[in-house]
Amino acid sequence: HDFVKAYCVTRGICTQFLREETLNSAQDIRIRWWLALSFYVKAKRTPWILESFDRDTAFLGLGFKFDKNASRSEQIILGCSHIYSSDGLGLRYQLSKLEDSIIRNRNPFMSTKDARRTGESVRQLFYESTGGRLPHRVVIHKRTPFSEDERDGLLEGLSGIENVDMIEVNIENSMKYVSIKSLPNGTFDADGYPVKRGTAVVLDSHRALIWVHGSAPAASNPRFNYYLGGNRIPAPLAVIRHHGTTAFPTLAREILGLSKMNWNSFDLYTKLPATIDSSNRIAQIGALLERFGSLSYDYRLFI
Repeated sequence: HDFVKAYCVTRGICTQFLREETLNSAQDIRIRWWLALSFYVKAKRTPWILESFDRDTAFLGLGFKFDKNASRSEQIILGCSHIYSSDGLGLRYQLSKLEDSIIRNRNPFMSTKDARRTGESVRQLFYESTGGRLPHRVVIHKRTPFSEDERDGLLEGLSGIENVDMIEVNIENSMKYVSIKSLPNGTFDADGYPVKRGTAVVLDSHRALIWVHGSAPAASNPRFNYYLGGNRIPAPLAVIRHHGTTAFPTLAREILGLSKMNWNSFDLYTKLPATIDSSNRIAQIGALLERFGSLSYDYRLFI
């Protein structure tokens, strides 16, 4: 269905696929709720926003995809940015092909020129979407480290913005922690639920572990716990700061908030912040588009 979405995106058409296995589910109410959400969003409406965020902060996710159909003489790396305003409004996707990409350990990185162009286009999009005002702070998420070339180029392109945080975010599958509870006799035992969602362990001034996936208070009764994901032990996110001075408690709250910004799902949260989750997904669809240049699309076309 990615081919259909890619075709419709270039023509400004929203699409919604209904799978037979989904319609045959016994959870009829769940199907109706999710369809209602999808139709509501694709009618250009806003289902929810994050009230606790600083309205002068904007968020950017970077994802990359190899274009297998491109020749080596062309740039085969597709850069994709998923841009959020601080209140969740004016979200846009921007697609472009990198002109001078760098491959390290099979991962694509931007050159200084590519990073500067990306920063400039993002800065312009922020400016246009907010009526001629730049945010005071921009937070950039991606799943690979920020090279020196990327840091220098992005800072050049985002000139005029006071604070820029560049954050690497990945699931740390090698670490599995269990939650411990205290007993009345003063001893400890393993809890029946995983580590609580929102738990964070700061490792040093640049690294932290954050549990986006974990147990949370049940909506029906806060005394009970809810865990999305069955019996598996959740893995934390490894968060590495490559540039910026924002404290980890603020970075953690933002990542937790962005995990609830998937307007294509009624789940309590996603395992990754929407900046990461969506930008990589959009990069995959973007690899099917025939024309790139400086393209900017309404986010609803992709979900």
